[in-house]
Amino acid sequence: MRILLLSHYYWPEVGAPQRRWATLVSHFVTQGHQIVVAAPHPHYPYTRRDEFFGSQVGRLRNRVEAKLGGTWETGELGERILRVPYLHSGSSMARQLLDQGVASAGAVNAIIGKMRGPHTPDIVISTTPALPFLFAGDIVARALHVPHIAEVRDVWPDLISDLSLVTNAVGRHLPRLATTYLEEKALPGLLTVAQRRASAVVVTTESFRYLLERRGIQAEVVRSGVARSEIDQTPHQCTADDTDTKLLYVGTVGRSQDLASVIAAASRVPGIRLRIVGDGADRSNLETLAGTLEAPVEFFAQTTGQALADHWEWADAGLVSLGDVPAHSLTVPSKLYSLMARRVPILGVVAGEAAEIISENKAGVVARPGGVDSIVTAMQALVQGVESPDAAGHQWVVDHACVDVMGAKYDQILEQVRS
Repeated sequence: MRILLLSHYYWPEVGAPQRRWATLVSHFVTQGHQIVVAAPHPHYPYTRRDEFFGSQVGRLRNRVEAKLGGTWETGELGERILRVPYLHSGSSMARQLLDQGVASAGAVNAIIGKMRGPHTPDIVISTTPALPFLFAGDIVARALHVPHIAEVRDVWPDLISDLSLVTNAVGRHLPRLATTYLEEKALPGLLTVAQRRASAVVVTTESFRYLLERRGIQAEVVRSGVARSEIDQTPHQCTADDTDTKLLYVGTVGRSQDLASVIAAASRVPGIRLRIVGDGADRSNLETLAGTLEAPVEFFAQTTGQALADHWEWADAGLVSLGDVPAHSLTVPSKLYSLMARRVPILGVVAGEAAEIISENKAGVVARPGGVDSIVTAMQALVQGVESPDAAGHQWVVDHACVDVMGAKYDQILEQVRS
């Protein structure tokens, strides 16, 4: 069948959404489906395309641009990519939302103009975390009269209020009464309508599925799948000889991760060393904080390939962190599964379902999000002795969060919406 994916984040960028959809597109292609992806020119986490390709990741990634004319490219998996306009974004939430809004509007305009008649897709899939793309998927699917699968990877609409999304973006220009109405009533209402209109809603955690079902929205859980190459790796071992316990964070360095609490805790724990590998809106603030506290923290740019493998060879344990907002208790970061698959000991600054997965599978230690004292206690436990996880966590990933399970579940959903 012909599948159209709408996403703000896609190859050759590096990140959790990009990895998820590289895996799924590869699966769809092997199943014989024709894939078209509508996405902006690669620029995340930078403000523009040239900055991305000038970065360490951009230089390492092979840039395949077999032009099909105009804004069309051919991806590394043979998928066709329709590149849509985007806005040169910045670190502010307002600029990021504008970037996502421009790209989603550009996708709607380009798709409706180019993909009618014999080019009409059989199914439209939209995916967050870029919130406007959910609306874009709804508009495109209704315009083309085809089913819409709404993949809601983050806890929308709840995060709108939890993160004060409107207040942080435009609060200087609107009265508090207006921002409160938008965050608590108007935007959540619109999102819920779009979710209810979708032929299927896909989420990544059981806890979020239960919440949506209480709102009358049926959802399917498709966790982010760990690649077979990671599952088949030998258990993680640190090869460096050092007396300190080395903790590694790899991923987005943004507000949602609340790495400030982790840095504050690290400054109070002798024998811990923290390395942060990644880029994002909060990085400069965190570098300043680490310097002020004289915390044992070092920062590295986003990377991939052998350079990333070298960071993991350095590490004794991996960090998974989310901020202290209610919706995050319904979230499981995909990196958690990857660490469990490779049997990397985990410090999880998480709550809810993510904390339960770590604890029940004895995959590491858990600290309370936002609780610096709790994080200190967890770090002290690591310093006293990092224990390699047993096979339980690895097997849980094989059973619930591997690429085979993810692909098979999506196959079922595709058939359901086509029938």
